[in-house]
Amino acid sequence: MSKLNVKKVIIFKHGVSYYILEGNVIGTGTFELEFKIDEMDDVLKSLFVLDTSEKGYISSISYDAALETSQLLKSIMLNIPDTGSLSSLITQIKGADVKLTVAGGKTIVGTIIGIEEIEKMNKNEKTVEKLLILLQENDEISKFNFSDFKSFDIQNEDIKKDLKFFLDTVISGKKKDAKKINIHCESGGEDEVERIVFVYYIRESPIWKTSYRLIMSKEQAQEEKCLLSGWSLIENTTNQDWENVELSLVAGMPVSFKYEFYRPIFIQRPIIRPLRVLSVKPTEIEEGLKMEDYREYEMDALEEVPRAMSKKAKMRRSGIPQPAPAGAVGYGGMMGVMSDDALLDKVKSQTQVQTKDLGELFEYNISNPVTIKRKQSALVPILTEVIKARRVLLYNKNEYGKNPNACLEITNNTNLTLERGPVTIIYDDNLAGEAIVPFLNKEDTRLLNYALEQAVLINHEVKTESLSVHKITIGSGYSYEYYYTNMMTTYKIQNKTSEEKEFYLDHPKTHGYNFIEKPIDPEETPNYWRFKITLKPKDAITFKMKEQREDYSSNYLRNWSRDDIFKRVGFYVKQKFINEKLEAQLKEIAELIQDLNQKKKKQSKLVEERNQMSDEQSRLRENISVLGEDTQSITLKERYIKKLDDQESRFEKISVEAKKLNKEIDSLNKTIENKLNKLKT
Repeated sequence: MSKLNVKKVIIFKHGVSYYILEGNVIGTGTFELEFKIDEMDDVLKSLFVLDTSEKGYISSISYDAALETSQLLKSIMLNIPDTGSLSSLITQIKGADVKLTVAGGKTIVGTIIGIEEIEKMNKNEKTVEKLLILLQENDEISKFNFSDFKSFDIQNEDIKKDLKFFLDTVISGKKKDAKKINIHCESGGEDEVERIVFVYYIRESPIWKTSYRLIMSKEQAQEEKCLLSGWSLIENTTNQDWENVELSLVAGMPVSFKYEFYRPIFIQRPIIRPLRVLSVKPTEIEEGLKMEDYREYEMDALEEVPRAMSKKAKMRRSGIPQPAPAGAVGYGGMMGVMSDDALLDKVKSQTQVQTKDLGELFEYNISNPVTIKRKQSALVPILTEVIKARRVLLYNKNEYGKNPNACLEITNNTNLTLERGPVTIIYDDNLAGEAIVPFLNKEDTRLLNYALEQAVLINHEVKTESLSVHKITIGSGYSYEYYYTNMMTTYKIQNKTSEEKEFYLDHPKTHGYNFIEKPIDPEETPNYWRFKITLKPKDAITFKMKEQREDYSSNYLRNWSRDDIFKRVGFYVKQKFINEKLEAQLKEIAELIQDLNQKKKKQSKLVEERNQMSDEQSRLRENISVLGEDTQSITLKERYIKKLDDQESRFEKISVEAKKLNKEIDSLNKTIENKLNKLKT
């Protein structure tokens, strides 16, 4: 069995790795690979084997079946237990021809008849002696003691194959989650020539993870740059050691999927059956704000204090040699040992990576060979670059109400694509904090928040006011009155430090609102307006802005009375919202609505009168039905009947009058509706 060694591993971000293995073989040979059952689908769908010699070739690739051990053994006649194996084997191959070599080197050929057991007493102990019964070539039946066997050779080739298959299957079954792939190589006639065979496949693997270190000295902070060191965490979860392998890390998300390739697939067929006849903290006291200490932030303030330029920076621009700093210049534990440039050169020499842009993907090729033992992990350096970086403060009232975040504004001015990952930030020989680097393309700029600046305090106030109606529109029977709503926001910002601060204020976007007053122009993000402010040391400012939105209220004209319409029309005319023609139309509609309301009122009275009459008629009829035939009763009946006749006459008049009113109301409704639809501003 020849051996394959891992030569190259390409690890992707979507859960698979691409492996290239290399092995040497002379003559006919076999390479063996072992995988978990769940890995077999990916391996089999991607496996490619290449014999690089002129005549050598791959004759076949075999692999363990997907069936369980018990299912595989059903296909053969042998089933050998863990104890009494020889006896059980002989019993199961009764009738097979065998060749025995017994004591003295004598060879015996015969056919197995069976086994006989004889009990014997030996020093008061009972023992069982097993004898093999054979039918020899001369037709003699002979007995041979098991203890006399030197060798036992089965002459039947089918039984030999079954026995070998049984043993191979049992050995494979000991690794319940392991399956083997055997690659059979042929020399093509050149049996003495050493050939190189390459094997390629993909298998499921952990994604490679990226972490960063951002290291900045005070001098570099003034120069707005820092050292970025990137590391990748690699995990070897395979059963093979990676010895000096070529390692590539690919960023991006190519299409990948699992395909059921390994296990046998059976098509489900319909079953047709014959017909049957079946019978849920302490309170923190707020610090007081002295209003007289705050000054209003204006554009002039920016002109008074130019963009931060330290004394050192001015000296560099003028070409004056800089004095040596009081302490040593360097990073972290290297303070006093290495300068910034020396540290950069040293770290960069240890990071040898070639990169390649693959369109949708980006590849890091680790130049130095990597060794990772099986089931172990390693941190591998993938980049060392100086990038643009600025220390700023970022305030967002939705995150921390009183304090801003301390941030690094970094720009990926390298030739690399930066993968997402955690970053540890070291500033001036100390831990500043931690952050997450997002996915960064070339020249992308992002803010990394790594700490809370508690020495800068912010308080914000919001007030809203609704202004008077400034215009109206009329249409479809509605009057729309438009007015402005103003929102005034004041940020009170106090810098308690003795340093000048670059302060970014993220003001939330509010739907429909536009700025009408602001101290400076902001930048825009998807959800915020970002104002960039310079805070003087020990200073306090108020930053005010006013936003405005147009709102409206709608009124259905038919819900207004004549007096309501006249009142609104008077207001519209006074504000010059409508012309004389529209004024006349509205007043005409108001009169019609007045007429309509009067008729409806009259209609309601008629309906009420009719209902009262109906109730009274029912009462009169009940009274008549209980009166007798005496003189007094007859007199009452006549009076009730006359009253009924009078009411019936009134009832008829009401019906005629109500019918006429209904027609007039319908006509008025149509007239009003038509005139309302013709209204237009």
